[in-house]
Amino acid sequence: MTISPLVSVIIPTYNYAHYICEAVDSVLASDFPIEQVEIVIVDDGSTDDTAERVLLYQDRVKYIFQTNFGKAQATKIAIQNTTGQYIFNLDADDLFLPEKIRKVVEVFESDASIVHVSHPATHWNVDENIRKVEIIPQKILGEKVSGKTLLSYFYRQGIQFGGGSTFAARADVLKNFTIPKEVDMYIDEFMLLATLNQGYSFFLEQPLSIWRVHNKNFSVNKSILNQKFQRSLVSVEAVLNELSILGIDEKVKRIYQLKTLGLSLAVKEQLQEKSGLDILKLWISFFDNVSFFGLDAFKIAKNLRLLNRALPTPLITTLRKLSAGLKI
Repeated sequence: MTISPLVSVIIPTYNYAHYICEAVDSVLASDFPIEQVEIVIVDDGSTDDTAERVLLYQDRVKYIFQTNFGKAQATKIAIQNTTGQYIFNLDADDLFLPEKIRKVVEVFESDASIVHVSHPATHWNVDENIRKVEIIPQKILGEKVSGKTLLSYFYRQGIQFGGGSTFAARADVLKNFTIPKEVDMYIDEFMLLATLNQGYSFFLEQPLSIWRVHNKNFSVNKSILNQKFQRSLVSVEAVLNELSILGIDEKVKRIYQLKTLGLSLAVKEQLQEKSGLDILKLWISFFDNVSFFGLDAFKIAKNLRLLNRALPTPLITTLRKLSAGLKI
């Protein structure tokens, strides 16, 4: 008799005590044999009562506390502590639908070359109580697609699907690469890059996760927002540094370089530090990529909003004020 494979659900968390039990309960409510599912929670230094709430589950959950090193490190520790053949990621404020694990495992079991399985998510705006299903291009649904081809498509089109609480991958693939803690805020993108580069992907058509959209994550305080931008820049630069190690295609690397440069200028705009030299470097990099991508370079630049970054900060500020005035 065939025994169902063991599944590991990892939940990195930080100060989400008021959501964490709902996330765990959504896994326990799965229609997949629950004795074949383990839940690994890595708490990234929470200062709320996350630990007390999680410990109520006793041996149903493996709980690990770490100093606040960021989500990437929490994800890495969680993966290292799994024993399942398939690893599912679940953000602490999101939910799985009951059939999620079963349907994803069925795909993995059907084809050993598939290393990544995903699906659309239902976006739940909790402030307005509105739910919308994520729209994924039909061309990648219900078909086995080369991960490298998919990455090239994603970055050329300026889109990305399959990460966060829709991400599931084979454990032996995830444990085959190192996750630097410096990728921090970009851990979802890093895991997609590293995983898809090693095999095939399959996107189910049915939404099987609920992504909770809320305003808790960051304050509107300007200094806090500046910290967020700077932290994001450090993260994206860390991902860029890893692309050669991962053996990522040159086309994807070049687009990611442009993405990193654009984000760098966005941060400098916020800090009022963008110079004419920064703008010149952006134009030089863009025209260098025109010779590589041809006319596609203009579409890539549009998707990355590089034209916005190529303007002096005072002009951008003026245009934003004019735009805001027109909306009144």
